[in-house]
Amino acid sequence: MNKLLVLILFLGPAAGLTAQQDDAVAAQKARIAAQRAEAEAAFAADEKACYRKFAVNDCVDAARVKRRDAVAELRRREIALNDAERNRKTAERLRELEERQSESQRGQAQKQTIGQAEQRERDTRASAKAADRAAREAAPKGARAQEIRAEHEKSKQAAREQNAAAAQRSRQQREEKAARAQERKAKLEKRQAERGKPVAPALPVPP
Repeated sequence: MNKLLVLILFLGPAAGLTAQQDDAVAAQKARIAAQRAEAEAAFAADEKACYRKFAVNDCVDAARVKRRDAVAELRRREIALNDAERNRKTAERLRELEERQSESQRGQAQKQTIGQAEQRERDTRASAKAADRAAREAAPKGARAQEIRAEHEKSKQAAREQNAAAAQRSRQQREEKAARAQERKAKLEKRQAERGKPVAPALPVPP
């Protein structure tokens, strides 16, 4: 990462070319191409003129040297321009890579921060749910015990009431039976008295 940054800083002037500078580079390339065409046309004209002279070979050789020097100079300018453009593109690619890596790191840091916040929120909700569940589980224990005791007391009370009702029915039955026996005795005594017969001893009242 540091090497990339150093290279970007080193190529800063080339990397800072604007769209206008791109147009200027294209214009320079066009001028070089035009000048190369002019050099070739000048060589053709010089070569043609040489054939009208006595020392044709020497004239043609001189024209070729002139063309070679002109083309070589144009070639050096073209190479320098291509190098500058290549450096600019390289710097731009490195800068884009640096930006993508920075954005990726920022995105990862943001995701990590969000993930930690969400985890804390989940932990808080889980703790709250656990506390509520424990409270709900603890509260019914005492209430359930009281409910069981109340049900037990209610059952005992119902049993006592049933026993009391049974005893009351038993007393009523005994009293009704004794009353009927007494009624029968009275009727029997009355009939015997009417007939003049001695009254037979009364039967014992059953328990």
